[in-house]
Amino acid sequence: MIDGKYAVYQSETYKVVDISGSEVLLVTEDAASELKGFQAETTTHTLHTLYYKHVQRDKLDELYELFQEARYQGAIFDYYQDNEGNHYIGTNDQEKANTFGLVASLDDYYSAVVAEEDIEKIIHRHHLE
Repeated sequence: MIDGKYAVYQSETYKVVDISGSEVLLVTEDAASELKGFQAETTTHTLHTLYYKHVQRDKLDELYELFQEARYQGAIFDYYQDNEGNHYIGTNDQEKANTFGLVASLDDYYSAVVAEEDIEKIIHRHHLE
């Protein structure tokens, strides 16, 4: 899933873990990032090493956010994937959900599994700085 915040730092794109004041915490799985000052960290929660670095916001080339939606049968829905690769559309609009056969999955939220070929993914990019 691509939803989240990203930063371009020294011509490379990194996932943003946290933004705190004038500082941004970046993360990557690329071991070569240690040459750019990233520090390796492993935990019992991951099977691989992650590399982190705190960077001043004014040192970033760009800071932006991505989120996806999906067009399904002509209507726009929230879009997400699970860890098994299933594709889901969702909405909190009950009338829209009833029209397209989505079922209640959480309080006031409706979703359905769909085939990837039945949707058109829409990626929104929002510049943060």
